Amino acid sequence: MSGLGRMSRVGALFATAWLLASSVAAQNGDGGVPRTAWGDPDLQGIWNNSTTTPLEQMTEAEQQRDRDARAPVIAATRGTGAAWPETGGLLERPSLIVDPPNGRIAMTPEAIARLVVREKAREGRGEADSWLDRNSWERCISRTMPVQMIPNLYNNNYQILQTPTHVAIQIEMIHETRIIPIDGRPHSSDRIRQWLGDSRGRWEGDTLVVETLHFHDRLDGGDYQPSHILQTGHRGPGGTLRIVERFTRVDVETIDYRFTVEDPVTYTRPYTVAIPFRWRENQEPIYEYACHEGNYGMVNLLSGGRADEELALRASALVSRQRREGGHPGVREPVVPFHAEPEP
Repeated sequence: MSGLGRMSRVGALFATAWLLASSVAAQNGDGGVPRTAWGDPDLQGIWNNSTTTPLEQMTEAEQQRDRDARAPVIAATRGTGAAWPETGGLLERPSLIVDPPNGRIAMTPEAIARLVVREKAREGRGEADSWLDRNSWERCISRTMPVQMIPNLYNNNYQILQTPTHVAIQIEMIHETRIIPIDGRPHSSDRIRQWLGDSRGRWEGDTLVVETLHFHDRLDGGDYQPSHILQTGHRGPGGTLRIVERFTRVDVETIDYRFTVEDPVTYTRPYTVAIPFRWRENQEPIYEYACHEGNYGMVNLLSGGRADEELALRASALVSRQRREGGHPGVREPVVPFHAEPEP
């Protein structure tokens, strides 16, 4: 389907949702959560999931190890960071991961070895020798799953729309839109692999449960081995990944959102993340995130690398050293140092 055709389909779905839906603010007869005109819990509206709570729980010693590993990079670059981050505040728990109880991602020895090999394979190569050295987010392709449902430093807005047969989630960052059938149809063929996988939803009581399968094997960049994997991203190829999400509107202002990540090749056990989605008091439309149209960062990365190849190589070696000394080769900070065996 052409880009214009996809846009028309999404637009038609959104228009239908708004025509069919009852007011988000309207309550059902017994004073419970808002419901649609056809009786499902109403998840519609613009939501924000900003928080500064980290994905994983780290000990003070691990945090100090991370600071020590970052110090040479900060000294060389005079510090880095976003100028105007969204700060939704800390949740009343030490990590977004709620299961396992220690708030950690337990990786298999094979998955750790893969990341070590990928880091070592980049020795002698800059982080911007080619656009293929950068991850799919920076290249405006996709933030992939589960990254796109985890808060970042900014643009943490989501618009949800519903019909009796579909739920659509428009994501501000990279303006990706997930269209999720909830009409009982089966998953598509496992021979069809996608960046965002293949999602199917169903209602279990008042909770929307979404199962996503059939990711392709390039979530971590495939064989080309980009310079780093996002700390909130999937740490394997993606072919054996399964994600189950749960959306429960607990009151007018909150959706309890959580998802479980399963991949026996990459993780020794599943992990579950819980993030509250908060109703945006200002329900103005989400403004366009023009990624390709405004992606000067990619041009500047590549041109900067060409302007001083030797400096680019030294910088690449420096940040690679940071990842290795921080104990998480191949993955950006902050992250718990990898262990060959799951934590007790």
